[in-house]
Amino acid sequence: MRVVVAAMFVMGLSCLPAYGADGTLPPVVKLDAAAVVNEGITTTTAMTGRLAPVLPVISRVMPDTTRVVHIHPAGSGKVLAVLVRPGSPIRKGQALLRYQDHSLHVARLQATQMHAALMAAIAARNDAAGAVRRARELAGETISIAELRRRQDALAQADATMRARQADVDTLGHRFDEEFNSVSEQGGRAGQDETSTLISPIDGMVQAINTSVAGDLEPAMDVASVADLSSVWIVSDIAPDQAARIAPGDQQVTQAAAGPLISRIDTVDGMASPLTGLVRVISSVANPTGALVPGMVLDATLAQRDSIAGIVIPAEAIQRLDGRSIVFVRIDGTDYRPALVDVAFDDGTRAVLRGGLKGGEQVVAHGSFALLSVIGLAGMDAD
Repeated sequence: MRVVVAAMFVMGLSCLPAYGADGTLPPVVKLDAAAVVNEGITTTTAMTGRLAPVLPVISRVMPDTTRVVHIHPAGSGKVLAVLVRPGSPIRKGQALLRYQDHSLHVARLQATQMHAALMAAIAARNDAAGAVRRARELAGETISIAELRRRQDALAQADATMRARQADVDTLGHRFDEEFNSVSEQGGRAGQDETSTLISPIDGMVQAINTSVAGDLEPAMDVASVADLSSVWIVSDIAPDQAARIAPGDQQVTQAAAGPLISRIDTVDGMASPLTGLVRVISSVANPTGALVPGMVLDATLAQRDSIAGIVIPAEAIQRLDGRSIVFVRIDGTDYRPALVDVAFDDGTRAVLRGGLKGGEQVVAHGSFALLSVIGLAGMDAD
């Protein structure tokens, strides 16, 4: 195959470079402009830098547990209808389930009783106030000063009772407003319907529904959980010896349908799971479009701790000739100089060189195999 490719270059050579029997590289490989265009030869700048070895892993998408909302009912009762299923997308304010709320029934009875008690306390206070006014008008005549003081004491007691009854009504009203009607529940003090509806307080995905129709509910129950998926976890489980080379803050690259996702490793567990013997590595990734769904399995790479310094170039720029690594340095639009290089690390995408190249030089990236084929063709002709 390489001979066929190399033969395609004969028409594009200005001069065929000599390739010595002792493996000496030609000083220059020359192509005419048409051959450069036809082969799509591109160049890139060699840069001084560092490259970390990477660990390929299989990762899975999980909800960020710090962004999962657990929903509890305000009252006790019996489930009438479950309106969603686990795994379903949900919008803020959307209903999760309805239940017959026994606590709401009791609270409404209490509200009626407390309102009646408040009205009675207000009436008693008004009567006491009227008695004090009359006593003041007749004090020292038909009503004694002692009687006036007694009536004033009765008014103060009636005031205290009225305030206590008002506080009871306000407290129960607060419960209606903040418990039976909240970001996660809709009940209501108006009307006689004793059905309450649990609602989602956020946009996200239903993670769990922990009850069913006709099930009993209590305020302590974790009835449903909703995950906010605007940010998710990419979780990888790796062997402990591999985890020793990974550190929080290192880079993770996850291959998603929309393209590579570059994120920061947030957590490397200090201990292996007793069930799997593996160490969990977590990276948090923004998910504004919701494309990452819990349960997805994705390929990823984790950057390892010890990076390698040198000259960084694309991996495709490196070609092998007689067991040696070479790159092609651009001299001008048609002339390229082959250079032997010492490859310290190659991850398949980028490579680090220990020697043979200087930072700032222009090396051929795409099309380097075509130039190698020209050298190979020259070697066959020399034979």
